[in-house]
Amino acid sequence: MTRNPTGAEHQNPTPPARTAAPTARAAPSTAPIRLGICLAALAPFGPAGALAVARDVGVDVVDLPVDRAFALVDAARLEDPRHQRDVRERCAAAGVEVGCVSNSRDTQLVLGPHGPHTDAVLVGSAEAKRAFGVRAALGTVRFAAGVGAPQVRLMLGVPDLARWLSWSGSEVSWQDNVDAWVHAARPVLELADTLGVRVVIEPHPKQVAYDPASTRALLSAASAVHLCVDPANLAAVGYDPVACVRGWGRRLAAVHAKDLQRWADTEPPRGAGWSRYGPGPAIRFRALGAGALPWPAIVAALLDDDYRGVIYVEHEDALLPTEQGIANSLALLRTLIPAGVAPGRTW
Repeated sequence: MTRNPTGAEHQNPTPPARTAAPTARAAPSTAPIRLGICLAALAPFGPAGALAVARDVGVDVVDLPVDRAFALVDAARLEDPRHQRDVRERCAAAGVEVGCVSNSRDTQLVLGPHGPHTDAVLVGSAEAKRAFGVRAALGTVRFAAGVGAPQVRLMLGVPDLARWLSWSGSEVSWQDNVDAWVHAARPVLELADTLGVRVVIEPHPKQVAYDPASTRALLSAASAVHLCVDPANLAAVGYDPVACVRGWGRRLAAVHAKDLQRWADTEPPRGAGWSRYGPGPAIRFRALGAGALPWPAIVAALLDDDYRGVIYVEHEDALLPTEQGIANSLALLRTLIPAGVAPGRTW
C-alpha cells in the first residue's frame, strides 16, 4: 500500500506540470505477464501527469486509486457516468488501460479501526465512519465498472488487530475478523457480481488478510474474492517471498512489485522511509534491485504457476525520485519476463 503523498513518510517536491499527449496504443505483447504501474505514488503529478509517466515508462495498464487522498479522480463523483466516461476517455487518449481500480484509504473505514487512527479520512462516530466506508466501497465498484476495469482492489480494514494474539480462557480468534469481513463485504460482493467486476484483496498488516494463513482463511470464506499478492508486504512480516506467490492458482489476480530492506541492528535505523510492520524490526520498501528480495526467483515461480496477469510496479522508495524508481523496477522486470514463447529445455 502506497503511503499518502502528503504524509511525512512519503514526500516529493511538486513536479512540473505535465500533459499527456494522445498516444496510439502499442501492439499487443506476446509476453506471458504484462507490466503495469500503480498510480498512487504519482498523485503529486496530477491525473494528466500520472498518465504521462505511464506512457513515458512504456506501460499500457495501470492500477488507478480513487481515494480522496490521492485526488487522481473526483472521489465525490465515483457513481457519476459522466465522470466515469471522462476518466475512461482520458486514459484511452493516453494509451493506458485501467486494469484495476483501487481504494485503500476511504474503504478502510468499513471495518476500521474507527478511533483516531482513521480521523485523517473522516472524523466522526464509528457508525458514521462505517457508513462512509461502505459508500466508498460501493462507489469504487461502480466506478470500476464504469471505466471498464475488470478488477477492484479493496482494503476494508480490520475490526480488532489484537485478535492475532491468543488469550488464555478465551475463544476469540482471528477467524472472528474473517467472519466480520465476510458479513461487511456482502453488499459490495453482490454489487461486483452484478456488474461483472472481480473483487481483489491485498494482504497487509492493516487488513483482515495479513499473512498467508489469514489470506487462505478469507479466500475460503469468500469464494468470489481473488488475491493481489505483494511479496514485499509478506516478506516484511517474516515470510519467504518466493513461497508467498506460489500455489494460489486461479485465485491470484494481480501482483505488486517492490523491494524490501530489513533492519537487524538493535539501534534505530537512520535514513528515510523506515517503518514498522508489527512487533518486528523496522523495514523499508525500495525500488526493485535496491533491496534483498530475489525477484528472479519470484518471477520464475509466477511463470511456473502459469500466472498470466499483470505485475504492477508499486513505488514506495523514499530514497529515489518516483520516475527513476519506477523506471529501475520496470527495467529489472523486463529482463526477467519472457518477451515471447520460450523454447524450454535446450540441452
